[in-house]
Amino acid sequence: MAELEANSVIILLSACVGLLILALLLIFRISSRVHRIESLLSQNISRSEPGDDTPSVAETSAGGAFEAFLNEDPSRRSLTKGEQFSAYRQWRHEKGMNWSNS
Repeated sequence: MAELEANSVIILLSACVGLLILALLLIFRISSRVHRIESLLSQNISRSEPGDDTPSVAETSAGGAFEAFLNEDPSRRSLTKGEQFSAYRQWRHEKGMNWSNS
């Protein structure tokens, strides 16, 4: 009976060791993929132009971009709020200030 228990323990220990080795291999594989993705991302960041991230004067002015929009054409102040914001959205699109320029 003791011999049967010893064999069972050896089989279980060897199965555990095998699973640990398999888990380690998977961890190293995932780690290498993460490093590869990080290097690709760092290459893409270094390729981007530094001038793209700088905000325009209208965006950094005291009144903000909306105030600059209103100051360009004083007649815009007489429009209703809905018309102002509609024209403002169009103005931002023309100036390339939108996230999506579609």
